Amino acid sequence: MGCCGGNEDSTDEKPYGQPKSHDPSFKGPIKKRSCTDIICCLLFFVFILGFITIGLFAWLNGDPVILLYPTDNQGRICGVNYGDLDLSSKTNVFYFDITQCTNPAFLLSLQCATTQICVPSCPNELWTYFPDVAKTVALELRFPTDRTAASNEPVSTGGVDWSKYICTYGFNVTEEYVNGMSIQEIVSAGMCAPYYVPMTPVVSRCVPQVNNTVTSFLYDGTQELVSASQTVISGSSLQNGTNELQQFLAAREIADAIFTDFTASWYWLLALMAISALVAFLWIVIMRWFAGVIVWITLLGLIGLLSFGVWYCYNEYNILKTANQGEQSIISVGFTTNLSTYLALQDTWLAFLIILAVVDFILILIVLFLRKRIQIAIQIIRQASKAVGMMISTLFYPLVTFVLVLIVVAFWAATALFLASSGDPVYGIVDSRNDSQIAMASAPYNTSLSGDQCVITEWTNTSHPLYLVDEVKCIFEKYGGDSIFHQNVTWLQVIEAFGMLWILNWIIALGQCTLAGAFSSYYWAWKKPRDIPFLPLYSSFGRALRYHTGSLAFGALIIAIVQVIRILLEYADHKLKGTENKVAKFILKCLKCCFWCLEKFLKFLNRNAYIMVAVYGKNFCWSAKEAFKLLMRNILRVAVLDKVTDFILFMGKLIVTVGMGALSWAFFTDKFPIRGPSLNYYWLMIIVIAIGTYFVASGFFNTFAMAVDTIFLCFLEDLERNDGSEQKPYYMSKGLMKVLGKKNKKAKDK
Repeated sequence: MGCCGGNEDSTDEKPYGQPKSHDPSFKGPIKKRSCTDIICCLLFFVFILGFITIGLFAWLNGDPVILLYPTDNQGRICGVNYGDLDLSSKTNVFYFDITQCTNPAFLLSLQCATTQICVPSCPNELWTYFPDVAKTVALELRFPTDRTAASNEPVSTGGVDWSKYICTYGFNVTEEYVNGMSIQEIVSAGMCAPYYVPMTPVVSRCVPQVNNTVTSFLYDGTQELVSASQTVISGSSLQNGTNELQQFLAAREIADAIFTDFTASWYWLLALMAISALVAFLWIVIMRWFAGVIVWITLLGLIGLLSFGVWYCYNEYNILKTANQGEQSIISVGFTTNLSTYLALQDTWLAFLIILAVVDFILILIVLFLRKRIQIAIQIIRQASKAVGMMISTLFYPLVTFVLVLIVVAFWAATALFLASSGDPVYGIVDSRNDSQIAMASAPYNTSLSGDQCVITEWTNTSHPLYLVDEVKCIFEKYGGDSIFHQNVTWLQVIEAFGMLWILNWIIALGQCTLAGAFSSYYWAWKKPRDIPFLPLYSSFGRALRYHTGSLAFGALIIAIVQVIRILLEYADHKLKGTENKVAKFILKCLKCCFWCLEKFLKFLNRNAYIMVAVYGKNFCWSAKEAFKLLMRNILRVAVLDKVTDFILFMGKLIVTVGMGALSWAFFTDKFPIRGPSLNYYWLMIIVIAIGTYFVASGFFNTFAMAVDTIFLCFLEDLERNDGSEQKPYYMSKGLMKVLGKKNKKAKDK
C-alpha cells in the first residue's frame, strides 16, 4: 500500500532471480489493477497543495512590478503617484555617483551604495560641483553677511548656476545654501549629485552614453569630474561603475534587431519547424527498412577506416625507421605547439599504430562474437518503428509533456518573482570607512556597520550623527517584513524550487509510463493491428494517472533529491573557486562525478521500472526490482541494444538537425529561387532553426526510444515465458524468431 510496501517475492535462489514462468491469462498490460504506493500519492498531493498555497500567499503579498521597474533608494517605483510624493512624471532613475555601482550584486537588484532618485529625463551634458565650491568662497568674500545676495548673483558675473544641481525630492539647494550649508556639505550628505555626464536611459536607468562599440564614454576631457569626497572621477572608474548597465544597453540593441528579424520571418520559421517534424517522423518510419543497413555499413566502414589508419601509421613509422630519422623520444622533445615536430618522430606513429590497432581489433571481435545480438537490436528497432507507425498519436504525446512542463515552470517562476517582491522595503547600511575613521567615531558608530539594517527616515534627518559622512549610506536592499511568512521567504523559495523539480520529474515519469503502456499493448497483441486495444495511448494515460500516481511520484522524488544534491554541490564548487584548498576541490569534483553517475543510473532504472508498472500494475519498488533482475539476466543484450539504439538516434538527430540547418542556410542566403526575407542576423535564424529542429527531433526520437525499451523488455519476458509450443507461443516478430533460430510450432500469422 505504501511506498515500497507489499507485493514482495520470496528470496530467489539465483542472484538475479528465476526466469518468468508461463501464465496463460497474461495477454499484455493488466486490466484489473489497484492503486499503488498510496502513501506516496497522498504525500505528493499534500506537497502540491502546499506548492500552490505558497504561490497564492506570494501572489497576495508580492508585486513583481517593483522588480521590473526602476526604484529609488527608498524602494519607491518611478512613474507612480504616492499621494504625498508624485513621481508619475519621473520615470527614470538617476544615480548620484555611478562609480559606486561596481558590486556584482548590483546586476540583480540594480541598487548600489549611492543616492538614487527618480527624474523626468536623464542629463545630457557634462557637469561637476567642484568649481562651484571656489565660486561660493569668492561670493562669500564679496557678500560676507548676505548669502541671499550671493545666491542670486548672475552666472555671467561669476555666480553659481543652481539649476545644474540634481537633488533629492523637496531639497532646495539654494535655500539650504542661504541657511548656512556649504556646497561641499550638501554634496557630502548625498542631497545633490556631485557630477554627471551625458546620459541615456537604459531600461529606465540613466547611464553614461557609450559609442557603438560600447567601450568608451563621450567625455571631452575639458574639465575634471569630482565625487562628493573630492576624488577625481576617471573614465575607467565610470566604465567600471556602469559595466553591468552597459550589458543591458548592448543586449537591448541586439534584442531590437532580433525582434525585427523574428517579426519578418516567423512564418518561415514555423514552416521550417513543420518540415523538421516531418523529416523526423519519416526517419522513424524508414527505420523498419534501413536500420540494419545503417548499422552494418557504419560498423564495416569504421573497421575499414581503422584498418586504413593502421596501415598508414605503420607505413609512416617504417619510412622514418628505414631512413633512421625521428629516433628521439617524445619525452626528450618535451611540450611544443608545433605539431609537425611530433609527426616527425617514430614514437608518435608507433603510438598511433598501437592505439588504432587495439581499437580495430576490439571492434572486429565485437562484430564477430556479438553479431547475433546486434541483429536482435536491429530487429527490436524495426519493431519499434512499426509500433510508432501503427500508433501515430504517440509521436504527439511529447506536446502534452511540454505543455505541462511549461505550466509548472511558469507557475514556479511567477511565484519566485512574487516571493522576492513581497513585503515592505528593507534598508541596509553600506559602510566604506577605513579603520582610522571608524576609530574616531563615537559609540555606537565606532565599529563597521555594514550588514546592519537601518531606518531610512532617521538617516535622512540632518541631525543624524552620520548624516554628513559620505562613506556610510543607508540604502534599499530588498522587500521583506517581520511576519513568519516574510522571515522564511528564502526557505519558501527553496521549497518551491524543490517542488518544481519533483513535479517536473513526475510529469516525465507520467509520459514514460503512458508510452510504455501503449507500446506494450502493441507487443502483446497477437494479430497486429487487429488485437491492439482501442485508443491504446488514451487508455494507458488513464491507467497511469488513476492507479500509479503514487509510484510515479516515488520515482520522481528519488530523482529530485539527487538533483538537489547536485545543485548544492555545484553551489559549493562555485564558492570554492577562489580558494586554494585543493583537497576540498578534489573531493567535491569526485562527489559531483559520483552523483552525476547516480542520477544517470537512477533515470535508467526508473525508466524500466515505469515499463513494468505500466505492464503489471505493481508498486514502484517491485517494478524496479523486477526490471533490474530481468536486465541483469540479459546484460549483454541490454548493452548491445543500448549502444545500437543510441547510435541510431544520434545519427537521426545529426542528419535531421544538420540537414535542416543546411536547408535554412540555403533559404536565408537566397540560394533558392524563393527569396527569403532580408534579416539583420540571418545566422541567428539558422541557429534557432537548428536548435528547434534538435528539440523537435528529440521529442520524436524520445518516443521512439521509449518504444525500443518497452518492446525490448517485453521481448525478454516473451523469451522467458514462452517456448514456441502450441500452448506457449512466442509473441515476437518473425524477424526476431529467425535471428534466434526459433519458431512457433503451430503457424499463426503475425
